[in-house]
Order: sequence, then C-alpha cells, then structure tokens
Amino acid sequence: MTVVSAVFRPDHVVVVVFENKDYSDIIGSPNAPYINSLASQGAKFTQSFGRTHPSQPNYIALFSGTRQGVADDSCPVNFTNTANLGSQLLAAGLTFKGYSEGLPSTGYTGCSSGRYQRKHAPWVDFDNVPAASNVPFSTFPTDYTKLPTVSFVTPDMCNDMHDCSVSTGDTWLQNKLGGYAQWAKTHNSLLIVTFDEDNFSSVNQIATIFVGEKVLPGSYPEQINHYNVLRTIEDAYGLTPLNNAGTANPITDVWTGGSDPVVSGRTYSLRLSSGEAMDDPNSSTAAGTQLVVWDAHGGSNQSWVFTRNSDATYAMKNAASGLCADVSGSSTEAGAEVIQWPCTGNDNQRWSLVARGSGHSLISKHSGLAVTAGAATDGSPLTQTTDSGTSLQTWSLTEVG
Repeated sequence: MTVVSAVFRPDHVVVVVFENKDYSDIIGSPNAPYINSLASQGAKFTQSFGRTHPSQPNYIALFSGTRQGVADDSCPVNFTNTANLGSQLLAAGLTFKGYSEGLPSTGYTGCSSGRYQRKHAPWVDFDNVPAASNVPFSTFPTDYTKLPTVSFVTPDMCNDMHDCSVSTGDTWLQNKLGGYAQWAKTHNSLLIVTFDEDNFSSVNQIATIFVGEKVLPGSYPEQINHYNVLRTIEDAYGLTPLNNAGTANPITDVWTGGSDPVVSGRTYSLRLSSGEAMDDPNSSTAAGTQLVVWDAHGGSNQSWVFTRNSDATYAMKNAASGLCADVSGSSTEAGAEVIQWPCTGNDNQRWSLVARGSGHSLISKHSGLAVTAGAATDGSPLTQTTDSGTSLQTWSLTEVG
C-alpha cells in the first residue's frame, strides 16, 4: 500500500462539525467512545487547530478560506457573489448540500429555530449557493449512493455538544452517521469529523478525524487547521484553492494507493540519503538495545523483515536478532528511544510507511512520531521525533536476500 502524494477523489465526502471542545475533551476521553473508535479506524490529527473565536468565523473560514471579515456570531451575515466551496462544486458540475439538524424547511434563512442556529450553517450566507442546497438533516439519505459529492452536517445546539454533554454528541454521531462511516470504508468515500473551536482557550486545539476506504489509519502529527481541510477537499475535486486555502498545504500523507511499498514477509534494508542504514549495533541479540545508523554493508543486522498487519501498518523484525523495532516503554514522547524488543504486535511495534519524495518516513502507530537518526554518522542512535520530512527521517527501502 503506497501512500500517495496527491489527494484521492472520493465519491462522497461528509463533513460533520461539532462545537467548542478541547482536543483533550474528546481524544482519549471515556465520554467519547465512538469518536475514539473512529480515531482508531482512521487518521487522527494530533495537532489540529481552530482559526479563531467565537464559532461563526470558524465555519465561514472552513467553507470559504477566509473569515470574510466576520469576527463574532452576529446574524445574519450575507455575501454577494463570493466564492465558497459550495459554489465551486456546483460550478464544476458536482453537487453540494448542507444538512442542518432542526432546520424547519429547505431554504430557511432565519437566524434560529428551536435548537437550530444559522451561525453554524455558513452556506446560508452566500447568495451563490442555492436554497435547494440548504436542507434539514432529516432529509439525509439512508441510501448513501444518493448523497451529493460533498455534504456538510451540523447537529443542533444540543447534539453538537455546545449545550449538551460530550457523550450526547458522541452517541448522536454513532446513531446518525455510524452507518455512513462504515459504508465509506468500502465505497471510496470519506467522513471528516471536526470541531469549530476549542472551549475558548488561546491554544484552540481541536479533534479532527478522517475515516474512509482510502485512509491510512494512524496518528498524524502535522499541524493543520480549517484551511488545510478545505484545501484537501478542493484538491480532491480539482478546484482552485480559495483565499487562505491557497497557501495551506493539502493533507496528502493519509491516503493509501493500490499496492504495497514492500511485500509482506520479504526482507529490506532501510537507508538514509547519506548512505547510513538502520542497524542493530554489533548484531546484538539483547532486548532493549537501541537501534542506530551505520554505513550500509548489507549484513543481516541491517536487514529487516516486514510483516503487514491488518490495520495496514507493519512489524519490522531484524534478521540477525529476531527482535522487532519498538518504541521504548510505549512512550508517546519525542526523544524516546527506538529499540529492538521481542515481537508482541502491540501498537508501539506497528509502523506506517509515509511517502516522502524518494523515500518514506516510518511513523509509529502508537505515538504518531517518526523514526529519526540523531545524525548521518556511524553509531548515531535512533529516536522518535515529530515528522517534519527531514533527511534524517527519510528512508529508502531496498529488498535484500
């Protein structure tokens, strides 16, 4: 399975936006078991951020690439002939709908109705998105093949976690979109779960998760925000990036291609561009030995047997020691040692191969961090650090034996 360098084109994308919760309120929380199950099935972004406070400008930013000068939740705001994701999709011959829970009728433009709030439905603000694209969530199809190309979903003020608990929103997501999430995994489609903002902190870190057939499961440490998500959707359909999305990087490292970069059960050497290879020093057979880089010589202590796991990650067993590459102590901290240890199949021994130019980063499923050499010199130890695509994190794989 090759991680491709461009965004794939899903048949359908559904974006659901929840409200005002810190990353730590969701990820790892016992109050959000379903969202955390999605995070384990898909791509979990560990450095995802809202753009501002309060809610409305975040929604507008996600939908149009800029806050359009909006700095508060005042309603109504109206934009004339202003480009946005919905208008882009329609102009390209594709389809868009915004599904709002509690919307009293199709095309409704009022600021509120019961627990519905227009400030969470940015497509209503743009006159080039037709009224027919602004629909109640009650019309969300149960036959998912009838979904538009891109859908935005906004739960009401209770189910979006704004006025009610995290567990309320988590249960709502499972009940209302759990079927789509599983369907997307076998029908070339994508579910994006995100939040508008955190709970008004200066950090503004939020949970963002991608789930779908072409999504490589794992934790992804790159910093993203609403503009990166918008840019990714635009790139998927060949649309010109809008406003700040034009300078935001699309998310490209979470997609799977059609073939494996390695063949499960075969043996490979892993080398930096400088020529040093991943090495079990002195062919040690001791559990806990920290791995290093050393001038490539083709020995068995520089040979690694790759075994593909069911979650599309790999175990890497050293051919000399019979031990597996492992994050010491199951640490999630940058700087933790990469060692060899008896093979357990645990997440700290599961590695994703993420394409980086002519090579790959090795990303720990457990921590989301990359195997990194301290320097391109003999004996330099391997640790895990934030994946930034440097030459000390980029490995070429060559089959040996």
